[in-house]
Amino acid sequence: MFISFGNRPGSPIGSAFLFFGGLCIAFGFAILVAPNLLAYFVASLLIILGISLLGTGWKLR
Repeated sequence: MFISFGNRPGSPIGSAFLFFGGLCIAFGFAILVAPNLLAYFVASLLIILGISLLGTGWKLR
């Protein structure tokens, strides 16, 4: 009748959410300390996104 959530094995998806959540918080604090990092972070994301889109387009071609 009672469900114990403490004894079930951990999910890899839950671990990924914890990791990326911590990473986002760390990046947030880094940007608060050095606002110039925001420009580098956004530029890096755009470059990675562009490379991913080019690769996907090349694959679908």
